Amino acid sequence: MPGPDPFGLDIEEHENGGFTITCEVWAQGNRANRIARMQAVSRNIRWTGWKCAWCYEPIPLYRRADARFCCEGCRKRAARQRRMNRQ
Repeated sequence: MPGPDPFGLDIEEHENGGFTITCEVWAQGNRANRIARMQAVSRNIRWTGWKCAWCYEPIPLYRRADARFCCEGCRKRAARQRRMNRQ
């Protein structure tokens, strides 16, 4: 299954610490899904800064809105650490 459109969202940061997210919406297609993804990403940034749970780098906009890691490598390192702690 392909991921979200890497150029579908655009984020603009302001000097006062705020931000604006815009999404590219077409006349046909899943307009509601694109807007829902924009709102979910906005919520993630507002609440947690949307940082990687492993390396604390910002999560790229081309990742899914529910992503917790910035890349596959960080996800695998976190899983390996969890398995080591369980033993």
